[in-house]
Amino acid sequence: MGFTDTRFNVNLSILFTELPLLERPAAARAAGFTAVELWWPWVDAPVPEQAELHALRSALNDAGVRLVGLNFYAGQLPGPDRGALSVPGEESERFRANVPVAIEFAKSLGCTSFNALYGNRIEGVSAAEQDALALENLVFAARA
Repeated sequence: MGFTDTRFNVNLSILFTELPLLERPAAARAAGFTAVELWWPWVDAPVPEQAELHALRSALNDAGVRLVGLNFYAGQLPGPDRGALSVPGEESERFRANVPVAIEFAKSLGCTSFNALYGNRIEGVSAAEQDALALENLVFAARA
């Protein structure tokens, strides 16, 4: 399986959504794509069960598509959160719990590109506080 033509990829989180997640890699391949990207697919689970990770890994490999980009956990996408990087409390903790899981999953598929979404401004938390937390979380992810 060669991946020499990955000029275009498809985001399986926003295309082929009429299909269950595990069927989307094959649909992308059938449409001519050899590369795909994903938002973190388990919205409510920054640390999903290993069986779920294995099933998605297998679906990607079996379809013959390469994962070229992966979002870290970002809360409800699409939805109100738009990211967890700058959101204090539980969402920041969920982001940090996700980092090693996302990195290991992506690494097992040869993916080295990640996206960490900032998040919406939070009422009662200053922009400076949110910016500092986002930077702290980015450093955490970079060190992982």
